[in-house]
Amino acid sequence: MCNTNMSVSTDGAISTSQIPASEQETLVRPKPLLLKLLKSVDTYTVKEVIFYLGQYIMTKLLYDEKQQHIMLEP
Repeated sequence: MCNTNMSVSTDGAISTSQIPASEQETLVRPKPLLLKLLKSVDTYTVKEVIFYLGQYIMTKLLYDEKQQHIMLEP
């Protein structure tokens, strides 16, 4: 769930061979039943949520053009 490029074996185990050791401590390893559920519905990574939130903010112009880090009231 944290990394969409993780490979999953047929028994539901996640392969960590391509994931840096520093990131392996923070991985979530869902049980096979939860993994099956996550694959059957649309789920999003944190990176995807932040991207879409940024797009929404830019589309709705919810920022100060001079100081773009400041959010405006809708």
